[in-house]
Amino acid sequence: MEKFITSTDNPIFKSLKKITTTKGRHESGLCIIEGEKIIFENLDHVEQIFIIEGKEITPNLRDMEPIVLSKKLFKEISDLDTPCGIFATATIPQNGEVTYPLLILDQIQDPGNMGTLVRTAVAFGFKSIVAIFCPGVFSQKVIRAAMGQQFKLDHISCISVPFFAENYKQYVSPDDVTMILADLNGESIENFSTDFEQKFALVLGNEGQGIGEHIKKIPHTVITIPMSNNVESLNVAVAGGILMHELRKV
Repeated sequence: MEKFITSTDNPIFKSLKKITTTKGRHESGLCIIEGEKIIFENLDHVEQIFIIEGKEITPNLRDMEPIVLSKKLFKEISDLDTPCGIFATATIPQNGEVTYPLLILDQIQDPGNMGTLVRTAVAFGFKSIVAIFCPGVFSQKVIRAAMGQQFKLDHISCISVPFFAENYKQYVSPDDVTMILADLNGESIENFSTDFEQKFALVLGNEGQGIGEHIKKIPHTVITIPMSNNVESLNVAVAGGILMHELRKV
């Protein structure tokens, strides 16, 4: 028999509310994924499915015994302006070893950009991400923008600027890893060459301020994307996609 929750005092609902926060995700090890496609593609991580009252669950998910929420409660958890009617709690993967190539995201602000970069990284073989003071990789907005691809990563570190400044050698030891910074002033990616099998890290910076000094002080190479028609810069997610693709080819 399906459970039907209508009260905000219900302990299950209270737990869901906590998971919508960074602290709650950290303490519980759970996140919320929304939409049948993302849920179905990450069933290995799904703990519990929730549906909005009146929704029929698709046959491939019926074995999950969903819990039904009233429309009011469902909308309090859903991150969509128009809820799709189904979400699930999912376990956040345990981190493995940092693998290379590595993507370092420095103070990205927009969750949409963050999610797009995660999705692109997986597509082009970057299986580890270090996120320095960025939107939570397992927040609902970032998961949606990434289409749930963060569950395929080997390693995700979400850290502060001071932590990276003090511990960067955990990720980019200058003697072992080549650090490549994306900037408007650098060597054209068309002329740049590296071995995708060697250890390197691509660094992308904040949408407005670029890459911070805590990274620039580490030995690095700077690359850029040549542009025409007086276009000065690209959206960070677009630029990141181009660079990851080009670095993957060489």
